[in-house]
Amino acid sequence: MNRAIIVTCFVGLAAMTGCATRAPLVLRNPVGPERPHAPRRRTDGDLVVYSATHATTYAQSEYPVHTDYTILTRDDKFIEQIANETGPFNANPATVRLPPGEYHVKALTERGGFVTVPVVIEAGKTTVVDLNGEALPQGADANEAADAADWVRMPDGHVVGWRSDQK
Repeated sequence: MNRAIIVTCFVGLAAMTGCATRAPLVLRNPVGPERPHAPRRRTDGDLVVYSATHATTYAQSEYPVHTDYTILTRDDKFIEQIANETGPFNANPATVRLPPGEYHVKALTERGGFVTVPVVIEAGKTTVVDLNGEALPQGADANEAADAADWVRMPDGHVVGWRSDQK
């Protein structure tokens, strides 16, 4: 029995030393980061709508969420209903990627009531619609700016966005 244990240990030791004597495989070419490609041009544009905000409970009043809105075609056919909340505590408006073109956005304004705003989406650019006075300058800042003629305003003077070259 002693002899069987010694033979087993010897065979096991021989097998282990045989594995240890193998030389490691060495590659000749180094591995590095992926080669840079030509920058891909975005074919879609983004839409961000600062719609009216609301808080359903007192606890949420510190972080109100933007109300949902609807994206329509130019001739007012339904495309998509947007749940307009992202970011910490869902307090930021959603960014929606759309193909370039002209759309209508129907949303609730901070001043009360719904408004339909025609918007233009351009490839690689972001269109911002500000219906609650949060994103774009209002009041004296918007009136004194050299480009004040480029603002799109509500009938009460509230700035909602930049004028598009397309009509």
